[in-house]
Amino acid sequence: MKNCRKKVIRIAAVSAIITGAVAIGLSIPAKAPAETALKPLYKGTVYSAGRGGHMVFTTITIDPNRDMISGSTVGRLPMPNNEQADAIQMSKDEKYLFYPTWDQSMMYTIDIQDKTHPKVAAENKIFDGPTKHCGSQIAADGSMYLSSMTLGDVHKFDVTDPLKPKLMDRNYKSTYLCNVQTVGDGSKIITTDMKDHNLYLYDTKSGERLKTLKPGGDEFLHRGQLSPDGKTLYQGSTGSLGDGVHNGRVYAIDTKSFEVKDTYILGLNYDVHDATTTPDGKYLIAAVRRTPPAEFMDSEYVVVNLETKKPIGSISMCAGCHNANDVKPALTKGREVFICGIQIAWNK
Repeated sequence: MKNCRKKVIRIAAVSAIITGAVAIGLSIPAKAPAETALKPLYKGTVYSAGRGGHMVFTTITIDPNRDMISGSTVGRLPMPNNEQADAIQMSKDEKYLFYPTWDQSMMYTIDIQDKTHPKVAAENKIFDGPTKHCGSQIAADGSMYLSSMTLGDVHKFDVTDPLKPKLMDRNYKSTYLCNVQTVGDGSKIITTDMKDHNLYLYDTKSGERLKTLKPGGDEFLHRGQLSPDGKTLYQGSTGSLGDGVHNGRVYAIDTKSFEVKDTYILGLNYDVHDATTTPDGKYLIAAVRRTPPAEFMDSEYVVVNLETKKPIGSISMCAGCHNANDVKPALTKGREVFICGIQIAWNK
């Protein structure tokens, strides 16, 4: 009985407090505010072309609630010709990767339907001489564009049959091309030239050069990719020249005005080779080489929050794997320790 009486007294007291509060005009919340719902995680499998004769891949998780990332090097896939590569491109249906190697110009079609167990499904010789393909994109019409550093032009492929890519056209001649991206409705195309340190905008049909943009100083402009809405090109750059310490960055370029609208500095000892985003365009994932190369012997995926413009973390892709397996790679001709192109198969 004592306990019951105490409960009645407490309830009566609370009731009196509420009644008094209402009487003097204070508002009482109908109920406590609900907890903020957690944002879903970004999860995917990341693939990169490498200079060590193999493709590397890893799983990645980005937590937008805490601005944290996690990932581990899942594995590597040696190329049959053991040759280096820069370009890598995922098919539109995300079932295959196209992987053209440098000097022998072999196009490997890699089956990634089992995402963490990729396998070479086909190989085709696409040129007689070296091509050193660097940039790549699947355009709106389904064709694949590859830019050649050696030949200095853009190659358009029919990939209707992913196991038998066919060369359709060549255009947009420059000197040492790296990136290539068609923009808008496909009527314009952007390329980067590493020797001239410029971006060029062309009319796709006529091949006429419409505009030239030098986003910074004399620096190597590598690969880059479009935002999901196609309005921004995230262009990777060394930020400087030479093989020493680089001041890596990503330029955000407005694809309509063809002007730099923002710059994301990753800083000293970073050389940005490619950049892409999460499906909603809120986070940037950059493939970067640590420099000087002989000192670091590593490449990383660096993730940047595009709202705060700050890196939130990175995953070591070369040293992390080499150290775990007690591998000490040598820097030789045709063998360098870094990754270049990046493609991500996001979990649906």
